[in-house]
Amino acid sequence: MADLVSYGNANRDIDQAIIALKEGAQLLKYGRKGKPKFCPFRLSTDESTLIWISSSERSLKLASVTRIVPGQRTAVFQRYLRPEKDYLSFSLTYNNGKRSLDLICKDKVEAQVWIAGLKALISSGRGGRSKIDGWSDGGLYVDARKEYLFG
Repeated sequence: MADLVSYGNANRDIDQAIIALKEGAQLLKYGRKGKPKFCPFRLSTDESTLIWISSSERSLKLASVTRIVPGQRTAVFQRYLRPEKDYLSFSLTYNNGKRSLDLICKDKVEAQVWIAGLKALISSGRGGRSKIDGWSDGGLYVDARKEYLFG
C-alpha cells in the first residue's frame, strides 16, 4: 500500500485505509483469558462491523465503540505488557467503556492504517467528533472535514 502519510488528498487516504481494512490483516489480539494470539481481522463489506476469527467468528459493531485508545492503557494489555510495541497498539472500548478489544499491529504503517480507517468510520455521522483518547502532537490531527496523519 502507498504511504498513508500524504498531504495531497486526505479523503483518498481514508478511502485507501478502509479498503485495506476490508482486505484484512493478522493482528495480535489480547484477551481477558490466555495469552495474546494472532487472529485474522477484517471490516465487513457494509463498513459497520469489525470481524475476526478466534475460536469462532466474532464481531464488534463499530456503532457500539465509544473510544479508540492508542497504546497499551487498558487492564487487558496490562497483563502482558509489551512497552516496545506501545506505538503499534490500540484498543477499541465498547459497552460504555467496560469492555475493550485490544490489538497490536505488525508495523507503524499498519497501525496508522487501522487507526485512521477505524477512526473515520467510528466518527462519521457523529459531527466529526474525535474518539481517539490520549492523542497529542504528532498523532492524528482532526479538522471537522479532513484528517491527516503525521509520521
